[in-house]
Amino acid sequence: MLTFELSEMTAEETRSVLEREGVDLVAAAEKARPIIEDVRSRGDVAVRRYAKRLDGLKGEQMRVSEMELRSARNRVPRVLLDALRVSKLRIESFHKRQESMQFQYQDECGTFGQRMVPLRRVGVYVPGGSADYASTVLMASVPAKIAGVKEIALCTPGRGGKVPDVILAAAYLCGMSEVYAIGGAHAIAAMAYGTATIEKVQKIVGPGGAVVTAAKLLVRNDCDIDFLAGPSEVLVLADAKGDPELIAADMLAQLEHDPQARAVLVTSSKRVADETKKELERKLQMAERTEIASKAAAKGAIFIVTEDMDAAMRFSNAYAPEHLLMDVAGPMKWLDKIESAGSVFLGSNSSVPFGDYCSGTNHILPTKGVARMRSTLCVYDFLKTIPYQSISSNGVKKLAGIVDILARSEGLPAHAEAAMARKRRLKV
Repeated sequence: MLTFELSEMTAEETRSVLEREGVDLVAAAEKARPIIEDVRSRGDVAVRRYAKRLDGLKGEQMRVSEMELRSARNRVPRVLLDALRVSKLRIESFHKRQESMQFQYQDECGTFGQRMVPLRRVGVYVPGGSADYASTVLMASVPAKIAGVKEIALCTPGRGGKVPDVILAAAYLCGMSEVYAIGGAHAIAAMAYGTATIEKVQKIVGPGGAVVTAAKLLVRNDCDIDFLAGPSEVLVLADAKGDPELIAADMLAQLEHDPQARAVLVTSSKRVADETKKELERKLQMAERTEIASKAAAKGAIFIVTEDMDAAMRFSNAYAPEHLLMDVAGPMKWLDKIESAGSVFLGSNSSVPFGDYCSGTNHILPTKGVARMRSTLCVYDFLKTIPYQSISSNGVKKLAGIVDILARSEGLPAHAEAAMARKRRLKV
C-alpha cells in the first residue's frame, strides 16, 4: 500500500499514480496480433484451433444450441434467476430514459434534421476467468436492445468448452439466441472480420483482460469498439465524516477483481486515511479472494491526503476514475464539480457494487483515465447519427454565394460551381 501527502508528491509520483503504471497493452498486443492475423486469413479453422487450446472446446461446434440456451434457466437456482430479472428491469428502466438525439426543424433555407439509426449487428464480449459475469451480459445487451439492434452475437470463454448456465440464462432473458463458447483474441477477431460460422459485426462491446483489450485495439480500424478497458478501479473522495469501514469495503471490492486493480482514497482527513488503511489491512486478512486482493493492494491501494476537498476534487478530475465514490457531507453539492468519471456514487450508502449489478446504471465503464474523454456504455453507443437536409429555393439563393466564397478560398472550384449551378437554374 502507498500513502502520500498530495502537496509533497513529486512529479514522478504523481505521474505514476495518474498513469496507472504496470498496465502494459504493448506486450498484450504482441500476443494478440498473430492470433488476429491467423483468424483473419483462415477463419473458422483458426478459431477452432485456438478455442480447443485455450477455451477447452470439444468437437467442432462453437455455437451454443438453442435447446441448451433455453434449458439453462432450469439449471440455474431460482433465487439467482430472480435476481437477474430484477437487475435487467432496473437496467432497462435507466437506459430507456436516455433521450433520443433525433430532431427536425425548418428555417428560411429549408428542412434540416438528424436521424438516429441503430446498428444492425453487434458483438458482445463477456470475460471468463475466475467468475461467471452474467451481469455483463445484461449491461451490454440491454442498451443495445433498447437502441434497436436486431442481431447480437455473444462470445465468452467456455469452461471445458461449455458456457456456464448463468451466462446462458442471462442471454436468454435478454432475448439473445447467438452465443459462442469462445473467448480471447480469437473471439474478437472472429467478430471483427467474420468467419463461415460467425458473421461480421459492426461493433464490439464488453470488457476483457489485457489480451482481449489489445485485440480490440488492433481491430478498431475495421470494426468499431466501445473503448479500451483496463483493470477495475475506484477512487473514493472523503472528508472528515467519511466512514473508514465502508470505504475499506469498497476498496476491497475493487481489489478482488484483478492483481492490477486500483483502489485510491483521496481525503482531506489524515485520520480517515490512517483508519481506512488499517481497516483495509484487516479485511484483506479475512478476504475470500485474499491472494488476488493482496497482490493488487501492494501497489494499487493508494492513500492520498489533501489540504482540502477542493484539492481532492482537482486530483480526482485529473485521475478520471472508472468509479468515483463520494463519502462526504452533502455529496450532491459536489456533483457539478465532477468533470471526469465513468460512474459516480454519491454518499456513503452508494456502494459501487450497486452499480455493478442492479441499480440500473451501466458497469461497462472507461478505465485508466479514458473517462477524461469517453462516457460509459449507453444506448447512444449503438446508434448512428445521420444528418439530412432539403434545401429550399430560398436556401439556394441565400447559401450559394457563401459556398462560392468559401470553396474558392479552399481551392475547390468544382464545389463552388455545384452550388452556383443551382442558383443559375433558379435564374436569380
